[in-house]
Amino acid sequence: MVDSTTTTAPTATAPSDTAPRRTVKTRPVRLPFDASIPKRWLADSVAATHLSNGVNLLFPFGERFFVRSVRHYLEQLQAQGEDELVAQIRGFFGQEGRHAREHERFFEILRSQGYELDDFLARFEESFTRLEHMFPPVFRLAATAAGEHFTALMAANAFRDRAFFDRADPIMRDLMLWHAAEEIEHKAVAFDVLTRVVPNPVARYAVRTFSMAVATAFLVHWWIEGTRTLAKQDGISWKEFREDGERVQALRRELGIGERHIARDVFLRGIVSYLRPGFHPWDEDDSALAAAFLKDFEARRLAKTQASSGAEGVGAGVSGASEEEAS
Repeated sequence: MVDSTTTTAPTATAPSDTAPRRTVKTRPVRLPFDASIPKRWLADSVAATHLSNGVNLLFPFGERFFVRSVRHYLEQLQAQGEDELVAQIRGFFGQEGRHAREHERFFEILRSQGYELDDFLARFEESFTRLEHMFPPVFRLAATAAGEHFTALMAANAFRDRAFFDRADPIMRDLMLWHAAEEIEHKAVAFDVLTRVVPNPVARYAVRTFSMAVATAFLVHWWIEGTRTLAKQDGISWKEFREDGERVQALRRELGIGERHIARDVFLRGIVSYLRPGFHPWDEDDSALAAAFLKDFEARRLAKTQASSGAEGVGAGVSGASEEEAS
């Protein structure tokens, strides 16, 4: 068997003996990125591919920020005896570290396709670092909880749009859906840490609404900028981008899954739900959306590992890297 880390913890704010227990499993994934991945890897679409790549550019640095923001409170939670939540946090670290690494490995594919990423990444990381230094730890934690809410919504949308993602390159489909599944698994971790760190509900609502506003503005700006940067390097005009987007929406209607609009289905929906005073990420239990994919993904990963273990050892195709990758 391939080693993996599995942790469980209650995700509600109720006492641990009554709260649901959810598994956060660190899967030692290493995807087989290679030159076969086409430039237009999602439905042969410029718009869909660049929108996906645009947000992908934000993940590694963003997820390491998420880990730093949660890790700041790790010793406090340990001292408070929050053993179950601490165990779940460690699973969160492991998952986010692997997401960051695999997306950075995909960056090398983008570079080999002729895209210049370094200037954009430097500007994004500098802006993110300035923002991180501007705010105290509790606001950084609350911004992480807000960011995790958006990524969980995007993840659920990906599984609801499975017929569309079946039009993706198989390696990239695995990257996106594996990442999405694990975002669903750990979607409440940062929020639950926030409830322990700021137990007063009025104070917590104030800090999380302010941080949601900051996180939304930051994510919208840099997602647009990442998409624009890539499209510009391909010489794609706004008119061509919009026309291709209309073709994608027509394909989605043809597939029977309806149109998808990021502003409405991620940002507006995310903000409205998050601003409800009694909100908790598991108010919408979408874990079943990820389960079937993860079962198949794990089976394929294990089969590949067993097939290659004779020649290359059990580590072929996987990684035993620790949670510290996400630091």
